Amino acid sequence: MTVLLNVLFIANWLSGLERGGAGTFLQKLQMLLTPGLAVYGIYAAIRIRRSTRLSETGLREADKAVTDLVLEVNPPRRVDVRLGKRLGGRAYVTGPPRKPIIVLGPELLALHAMPGQRKAVFDAVVRHELAHVHAGDLWWYQLATVLRMANLSTGFFALLVLWLDVLLDRGDITSFLVSTLRLAALTLLTELIARAFLRAREHAADQHAAEFGVEGLLAAVQAHQTEQTRSVVRSWLRRHPGADERSQALTNPMRLLASPIGQVLLGGAAAGAAFVTLQDLLLSGSTDDRATPVITGVVIGIPLTLFAAFYLWRASWQEDRNRLRPLLTAAALLAGLVIGSHLPLYTRIFDQAPIGIPIAPSVLLAFALGTSGLCWWLDALSTSWRKSDPSASRMPVFLRFAVPSACLAGGWLFAVLWTWSARLRGVHLACPLEEAKSTPICQSSTPQSDIALKVAADFGFTFWSILTLLVIAATLVVPHHLRTRTLRPAAFALAAVLVVLAALWTTRSTAPLNRARAEFRPVLETATADASDCTKPLTDNTLPLVRCSADGSERLTLGPAAMSTVDIADAEAEQTTTGYAIRLEFTAEGRQRWTDLTRTNVGKRLAFLVDGELLSAPEIRQPLTGGTAQLPGPFTSLDQARKVADAIQGN
Repeated sequence: MTVLLNVLFIANWLSGLERGGAGTFLQKLQMLLTPGLAVYGIYAAIRIRRSTRLSETGLREADKAVTDLVLEVNPPRRVDVRLGKRLGGRAYVTGPPRKPIIVLGPELLALHAMPGQRKAVFDAVVRHELAHVHAGDLWWYQLATVLRMANLSTGFFALLVLWLDVLLDRGDITSFLVSTLRLAALTLLTELIARAFLRAREHAADQHAAEFGVEGLLAAVQAHQTEQTRSVVRSWLRRHPGADERSQALTNPMRLLASPIGQVLLGGAAAGAAFVTLQDLLLSGSTDDRATPVITGVVIGIPLTLFAAFYLWRASWQEDRNRLRPLLTAAALLAGLVIGSHLPLYTRIFDQAPIGIPIAPSVLLAFALGTSGLCWWLDALSTSWRKSDPSASRMPVFLRFAVPSACLAGGWLFAVLWTWSARLRGVHLACPLEEAKSTPICQSSTPQSDIALKVAADFGFTFWSILTLLVIAATLVVPHHLRTRTLRPAAFALAAVLVVLAALWTTRSTAPLNRARAEFRPVLETATADASDCTKPLTDNTLPLVRCSADGSERLTLGPAAMSTVDIADAEAEQTTTGYAIRLEFTAEGRQRWTDLTRTNVGKRLAFLVDGELLSAPEIRQPLTGGTAQLPGPFTSLDQARKVADAIQGN
């Protein structure tokens, strides 16, 4: 999924350079995936053409020996066995997933008639390849090969576009070199992930084949042990694990569950790149989209939490006591997240390179505390359960208990952390622009603390935060030494509490009842006002509504209200270069209404009224897609503007 997300991101970026829509995006995606499909088809065809059906070679005894093993393993699909004259003592599985083909080398086939350990080696290798067929690994190999080739093609096309920018004087050589390094790192990251996945499938096939006898498989593995297979770099970049690694995994199967800390760093880097990439793919074009960071945090945060959880749980169930493991895991995740978030090339945010997770004390401290607390809780969860169940007889019960809890806690945590990071990143990108310098956050001397307080207010006392804390507390407080049937009353009581909290949360009032009536009305016509027009009483019950400007120079005829107080989430007074104004922040529904209203009234004026009093009637020069609006008014002081803002909020 990480490799596929990278391909989608590059296709989206290339289509954005051409300012194309969905059609251009699909064209670019097809352009990037086609080389992978072609390479896989050509490679598979060449391997099949170089082999001959074993039944047509005249090696009847070898054919019968392989057939007996096929009948013993009983794979779900019919297998075509072939002889590869250039393979020597090796073997592999190829062909379409629905018509698998096993190709065996002549030196390997010669072992079938030899006594003792050599015959066991032959049986073990054939069972290993049959295990791939039984597990459906050809589907995964086909997908991985296509995506790996597509990953290389995405890097090539992106590098070509960057170089064309330099040739056309739209970019400089320094930016090209930096982008090239980031692109190379991202391509290498996705390649390592794909190869690590394929290596895991090889280990799984070894485990399945070892069920029929591990001695022959160990002999086959150790027969290919060379100095090259011991090389760390070579073992990382090879699909098949090295002989030492496979031997240790076969003699101690639980070793596979104890992943090295480097894989945690790799997973964190993949999640960091995926955070930025997915947010870019989900952005609707508005940088003030608040739902996107939350969705991104949940979608990426849940699998990242499970990734860290199973790493810690595996170590705990092996009785590998290491008090520093949660801290080291959190440090690896944090380092990976920060590094990975800086790898993607471009986002839609002002068409600039993303700064990823900002290197700011508040954000880094929040991520450090969040990941450390999460890893400590996950480790404590498995450790306490392990003490009450040393034989791991209730492992399925533990997983049903722990996995949903981890998903809820991790999803909520990373939604908060990524929202915090995205808002500060948006400030870093927006505030240097002239049109954004007048906003309050850009005028503040402490933007980090302002954003921290805002995020704390948004995520602090909510139903999901209360639910998450209750779940975390319950997993630590529940007496794990009791059997699950004795936990049913506690489970029912906890469920009842959660239902009551949900009912209270959904029925709470969303807005104070004493809020001032705020309205947006389109201006139908304007005229020069006489003294009598602005002194005679005007009623609110007549349509169209007539109001005079604050200075009494204009008489405005207004249409029906297009937006009202229910569309306003917050109001704040601020000082501008020309006086005082009120900044309105709209709700999710109000943001869409505001966009539609300004789009249909470009070149016209909109009147803003509070309790029937006309405050301003600015001209709409272009559609406004943000979730805020700055409206000047006839205010002589900041305190006067603040009173009106408080009235709109109901304070």
